[in-house]
Amino acid sequence: MIENIKILILREFLILKKQSFSFFSLSFISPCFIYIFFAVPFSKVFTELKPIYSIWVCSGILLVSVLFTVYLLNFNWIKKIYNSNFMNSLPITTIEYFISQLLFSIIIGLFQFTVSALVLNSLSVGFISFSQFLKCFFVLLPSIILVSNLSLIVNSFFKKEYIFNFSNCLFFLFISFSIGSFIPINLYPSEYINFVIYLPISSSLINIQNIISFQTIFFNMLFISIFYCLVFCFISYNIINRKVHN
Repeated sequence: MIENIKILILREFLILKKQSFSFFSLSFISPCFIYIFFAVPFSKVFTELKPIYSIWVCSGILLVSVLFTVYLLNFNWIKKIYNSNFMNSLPITTIEYFISQLLFSIIIGLFQFTVSALVLNSLSVGFISFSQFLKCFFVLLPSIILVSNLSLIVNSFFKKEYIFNFSNCLFFLFISFSIGSFIPINLYPSEYINFVIYLPISSSLINIQNIISFQTIFFNMLFISIFYCLVFCFISYNIINRKVHN
């Protein structure tokens, strides 16, 4: 089992190696792009925010850059697996496919999280310590796994390329402007706030914001994220299992 998982993960990195320039460029440019075109303009608007907006927004930039990268890299995974004669010839089980992709997503998420934190630390004069870095990645981990599964689920239901592109844009806009990544959530209508704060990605974002602000982690929100993560894992596992048997 472990050897098969290694083969699958190695295959993903070999594929990624062929696009290494694009991948590394995206990893470094995305947090810079978001900071320059979103954080800087909004910092002129939210001048009374505590901590200052340029520090507060770093949690949103971290979340958006990590989750969007994971979402994009997982999007065509199921096609790469089932359109490959080599992969179909291997005695690999559904659980091995599933675990390998989760581990690959976590590794990619950790890499993007590290790159984004380094970039933002240089732009925001050390907004995060090493202990905060570890805590933030821990609370973000369920959302990374969830988004990995969400990408697989979306890809399994829609086949048209324009729908893929639309879903990518929609996902980026959702995590950027619907959950308080760049605009403080308390500025939204109260009815909307009561709904959105219990979404799994929102829960991760709120806890990251609390960690960066030296406040307490909301463990109830962490458990919500873990619960949704397990639900999405169950759904995507069954999708993979169905395709394997087909």
